[in-house]
Amino acid sequence: MRFRSERERQLASEVIRQMITLVGSLQQRMALVQGEADLQDTETGRLLLDAVCMQYLALGEVVKQLDKLTGNTLWDQIPEQDWKGIMGFRDVLAHQYFNVDPRQVLWITREALPQFQETLQTMLAALQRTDG
Repeated sequence: MRFRSERERQLASEVIRQMITLVGSLQQRMALVQGEADLQDTETGRLLLDAVCMQYLALGEVVKQLDKLTGNTLWDQIPEQDWKGIMGFRDVLAHQYFNVDPRQVLWITREALPQFQETLQTMLAALQRTDG
């Protein structure tokens, strides 16, 4: 990844570590969820959904920070990752919370999050190689 300064590269490394931590927390919280009913039929499930959505909101915010650190070139530098989808989901959570579909949260967690975690690990490894 390209940055305008060494300080921005260091900040990006920290931001990526934060994202990796968030992804791990999301995976841990959702590990026992079998289906959408687990997220909406009980008070405990709804509390879990609220917590998970807050973490996805934070993840979207951190992605926006990383994009700024790259001079708004993150999408171009790593086009295989659906950055627009991540930030769009963050916007839904922030502005249309009552329209959040538990099935969408499950799908993102099961299908999209593992690939995103791999992307983050690759990004962090690349930054660590440049630490010299």
